Amino acid sequence: MRNTSKLLALVGVAVLVPLASCNDPLRVSIPDIVQPGQLSDSAALGTVRAGVLGDFAIAYTGDHPDGSGGTEGVIMYGGLLADEWINSETFPTRIEVDARTIQVTNADVDLWFRRMHQARNSAEKAAAKFAQFASTDPGHAEMLTLAGLTYVFFAETWCSGVPISHLNADGSITYGVPLTTHQILDTARARFDQAIAVSTDPGMTAFATLAKARAVLDSGGFAAAGALAAGVPTNFVYVEEHSENTDRENNGVFNGNFPDGRYAVADREGTNGFPFRSVADPRTTWIDPATTGFDNQTELWTQQRYGSRKTPITVATGVEARLIQAEAALQAGDTLLNTGQFLTQLNDPRANAGARAYFDPNPFVLGDPSTQPIGVLPNLTTADITAAGGAVNLLFNERARWLWFTAHRLGDMRRLIRQYGRAANSVFPTGPYFKVNFASYGNDVNFPIPITEKQNPNFSACLDRLP
Repeated sequence: MRNTSKLLALVGVAVLVPLASCNDPLRVSIPDIVQPGQLSDSAALGTVRAGVLGDFAIAYTGDHPDGSGGTEGVIMYGGLLADEWINSETFPTRIEVDARTIQVTNADVDLWFRRMHQARNSAEKAAAKFAQFASTDPGHAEMLTLAGLTYVFFAETWCSGVPISHLNADGSITYGVPLTTHQILDTARARFDQAIAVSTDPGMTAFATLAKARAVLDSGGFAAAGALAAGVPTNFVYVEEHSENTDRENNGVFNGNFPDGRYAVADREGTNGFPFRSVADPRTTWIDPATTGFDNQTELWTQQRYGSRKTPITVATGVEARLIQAEAALQAGDTLLNTGQFLTQLNDPRANAGARAYFDPNPFVLGDPSTQPIGVLPNLTTADITAAGGAVNLLFNERARWLWFTAHRLGDMRRLIRQYGRAANSVFPTGPYFKVNFASYGNDVNFPIPITEKQNPNFSACLDRLP
């Protein structure tokens, strides 16, 4: 099955209402977006949904982070703090993130934090509209699931203590209190449960079920997460579509990497990061366009998963479901060859990788063997477990490749510390930093809540910065 998020990138539709005393079509009484009073029946739900998709896209992928007002998404900033990206430009705000030394005064992080809340708020309000006017429409479950995913992003990306405030119809704000990471994940699961309960569409049910499995996995419920993921077919996909019409509709991952030159594909960052470039794999393809990034110094390694401004980006896939099942099997000690579910689940998507069109690179250079579509990947065996240094390493290696640039890596690295007992500086980039701004990498494993949140009388600081 294939469920596709149609990224229309609309916050509303322009309203052209001529004045009663004039027939001039250039004179309008409300040259603005759809007004709240006009969103009062089912006819407006398509517009409401389109607005949510646009807001979610900005929070997830960003748009055009070129330094002139564009926004990063969780794929960009989360991957920069992790080991998927390195900084290839000059903005100190992004360098702070790359160097794991993020200040609460970081204005770009603050903008992204607000975009995340905007996506959450619009999805929750849209879900309420669907509940009121079309509760059985697939869009109802979709809005609830997207709202739940914003909570997952807060839990996986930010420190413990994110407040969840609500914008009221009269423009006032009901300020929230800081929530622990577990409370945020509980809220996400509640949204997914609501989505499953109201869904009448198999694709939306799969979307909500997989998203819930991800949240349960984050909480350490391995067996429960595996049971949920078992109901999601490998060929399921929910993608966020993009176009070249406007910056808001662009694929922000492509923009930030190639044309803007702000982000470059990392490799063994800090000496202990993941070998995204130095170990060849058709799931994580890149090229060196023989140029430098915006800083005119850092080599601009460019990813090939998203090869244009209009390339869609995966939000959730059945491959992730198999990876979750593999981890549940690992936790249960079921890692034997042939009879063990650990390798069985890891090998399931490998058997038909060529059918995964959303993983196929959109090549910059035609005929370059490194940019050809994924074929059938060879089955993993117990020898691969040994070569990787253990089953945990193999699992997270597979997650790093399959889930590359889909906003999973930072959460996975934090889980390696929190759930598998690894030292933070054995997981995150460490050692001397490669730009003059900082002598060495710092110790951040998540993002601090920006200082502007102190306008909330219930908030003072993160509850903790633990992984």
